[in-house]
Amino acid sequence: MKRKIVLTLACITAIFISAFGVYNQADGESKVQPMYGSLLIDGYDFKNDVGPKGTIIYDPEKNEFRGSYIGLKMPKGRKSIFAWVHDTVNQKSEYIGAVGWLRNDTGGKRRGKFTISVPDKFKGGNFGSYEIIGFTAEKTSFLNVTKEGIEVLEKPTEPSGSDIRDNLKPAFYLYAPLPGSDTEIHYCGHGGDFFFAKDLDKQFCYD
Repeated sequence: MKRKIVLTLACITAIFISAFGVYNQADGESKVQPMYGSLLIDGYDFKNDVGPKGTIIYDPEKNEFRGSYIGLKMPKGRKSIFAWVHDTVNQKSEYIGAVGWLRNDTGGKRRGKFTISVPDKFKGGNFGSYEIIGFTAEKTSFLNVTKEGIEVLEKPTEPSGSDIRDNLKPAFYLYAPLPGSDTEIHYCGHGGDFFFAKDLDKQFCYD
């Protein structure tokens, strides 16, 4: 129990130290940004599992996101990861692209790595009113992943929600602020869960 409390406090400290700044459009500098997730979502045993973590960076030259994650879990039959940009004020999402199939049993040096090609409309890091990038768990059959790359067999029309929490839609398993976004990180009020938002009155916790 003490170990879990210490780890939670360490995570909270790390979050507030490094939660701001992804890509400074003025100087063209890209920075690695932490991604956050939680346990109170489909696919986790919140009594025994450890929350997922990740890192992500936007490359304005290649117009792509790159990153990695550990501890990520998803429900049976929904192992295809897709990325979306999300506007927390107007509660709208837009499809970015496929991340790949979930890599199981990640931890330590064993990480799930990803590269996401970004649509041309966002080239250069201009994401408009969208504030965060989030990963959702979609049907495993939506993707075909081989050594040659990722093939999208079926593109989801909207980000999926949660089967165990009706109000959690979209259900983001990992999320981070977008380049140039001035959204802030907020504490949910329980555990080590956080979310990004401009308009708190329209928010629920992305955990």
